[in-house]
Amino acid sequence: MILLLMILAAVSLAVGIPFFASLVAPVMVALLLYMPDLSLTIVFHKMFNGIGQFALLAVPFFIFAAEIVVQGTMARRLIDFTRCLVGHLPGGLAMTTIVSCAFFGAVSGSTQATVAAVGGLMYPAMTASGYPRRFVLGLIVNASDIALLIPPSISMIIFGVVTGSSVASLFLGGIGPGIVLTLAFMIYAYLRARKFNLPTTPRAPLAEVGTAFLQTIWGLGVPVIIIGGIYAGIFTPTEAASVSVVYAIVVEVAIYRTLTWTDVYRIAARSATVTGVIFLVIAAASALTWLLIISGLPQTLSTWVVEHISSPIRFLLLLNGVLFIACMFIDPISVILISMPIVFPAAQALGIDAIHLGIVVVTNIAIGSATPPFGIDLFTASSIFNVRFSEVAPGAIPFAGIAVIGLLIVTYFPSLTLFLPRLLMGLQ
Repeated sequence: MILLLMILAAVSLAVGIPFFASLVAPVMVALLLYMPDLSLTIVFHKMFNGIGQFALLAVPFFIFAAEIVVQGTMARRLIDFTRCLVGHLPGGLAMTTIVSCAFFGAVSGSTQATVAAVGGLMYPAMTASGYPRRFVLGLIVNASDIALLIPPSISMIIFGVVTGSSVASLFLGGIGPGIVLTLAFMIYAYLRARKFNLPTTPRAPLAEVGTAFLQTIWGLGVPVIIIGGIYAGIFTPTEAASVSVVYAIVVEVAIYRTLTWTDVYRIAARSATVTGVIFLVIAAASALTWLLIISGLPQTLSTWVVEHISSPIRFLLLLNGVLFIACMFIDPISVILISMPIVFPAAQALGIDAIHLGIVVVTNIAIGSATPPFGIDLFTASSIFNVRFSEVAPGAIPFAGIAVIGLLIVTYFPSLTLFLPRLLMGLQ
């Protein structure tokens, strides 16, 4: 039955059937052939159950908040402040891009929003300053994926829902690895800038730094609300997401006055469309997950892993390879939805911490999303910057190599992930 599911899904995708339908159709065919006593209506029941989880309410709110920030001036103010801090260093504009992506990740939780917001401003600035275009494209695509690790993160929410893990602990767990990846990219940018004598900007006077900080202070309030509110016990992650939307609207409409209520309505409509697409995939994958579970595949895999793979590190390295390849071809959210119901029981059988596993998975999909041949963020950048895919992909490869080193560090040193959850959440 599992082989049939895989073949049907692959054929459906090959002939151009939408992804969510390619997940649901094989489930219905399998039920007709192998479980004729079950009504097909159970498929739709499982689909609705899949999206009927409270934690998923955070997803549309974070998407909405990210769109407001992208369309307003928070992103530009944040980049200006970051440039004042690091622009004078070797590779200063590259470092500005990297740090801005990390900061913006604390607002959006979306790589596509980060590519649009940070890349839309930094791509013309860096190319005009003499940075090689391939280097700039590769930098923006890979640095934007830090947004998946710096909380909030939509991918972490999905992982938490699928595995029953604490979303708040996952958010905390992503901070350390996010900093590791940020520093790794900054070191590479610094060394490349020194080697090729890439341009810098003059050191900003202290007064200019202070002015830039005051201009961006309202934007910095978004991550303070999200992170501080959650870990002070004021909000759940879902409530923090909704509050961040209200805050972003107040800042952009009433304080900065860069958006009108008509703009907010337009942004809400676009965010609803994006949310609908994501939830269709979640619903379809939930039906497929249910069928995989009743087929006994997770239990079979767990037994095989315990018998043949005794080391958690070996298991994680094998998982790294599988996820790295899978995320080059499949949407990251779909990878989590399809793989984790199968992989998670096996990881638990080996005693791997759920939060560490979650961050390893999210790091993998971040790298895979920016890696040729089919990383989704490569196509996003190609569309936003109106350049050929063949120009985007080569520039991403060196940064992907740096990111893989970061992934290995995250894999081998669980304390990088678990230190903050243990300190602030009492995680054992």
